[in-house]
Amino acid sequence: MKIFKTLSTILSIIFIISCSGNNTGTKEANTNNTSESVLDYLQVDSPNSFAPLGIGITVAPPEHGQNGKYFIVNKNIAESTFDYMNNEYIYRASKDSNALLSLYGDYTNNNEKNFIEDEYKINVEYNITPSNEKFASWKVDDIYYVLYTKSEDDKDLTNLSSLYIKSIHWYKNK
Repeated sequence: MKIFKTLSTILSIIFIISCSGNNTGTKEANTNNTSESVLDYLQVDSPNSFAPLGIGITVAPPEHGQNGKYFIVNKNIAESTFDYMNNEYIYRASKDSNALLSLYGDYTNNNEKNFIEDEYKINVEYNITPSNEKFASWKVDDIYYVLYTKSEDDKDLTNLSSLYIKSIHWYKNK
């Protein structure tokens, strides 16, 4: 009987701990730059894990990027976070443009900073969130891409966007 009580006590404690506020795998969206929803994050080992989404290895940190991490967000967005030139970046790709752009809330397009990538003639839109965070967005084939930063200096955002577009075409033609 004593063993039964001990076992039931241990199982009760384990159950209570497992049911407590452990929210590993979800992140509350930052209402400063995203819609007010809970995002489902699944950390993965490498950009090769994005293949089931129909997105290739092109969502990876740039050559000199550091601290790269990879996630699948809400089961349909590939995400890579990294540091580059002392700034944090988030690079995302999805076949669902609404799901991807909804992460940025009420953003505005800055037409003066939009540009066309020289080599492949891809239109890149330069967008700003209400909290002055910046992101570039573009589409190649049926995949939508976003490169986001909170950095004040947006030169690297523009340069990295061009670099990523070239990378996408390089992998596509491989």
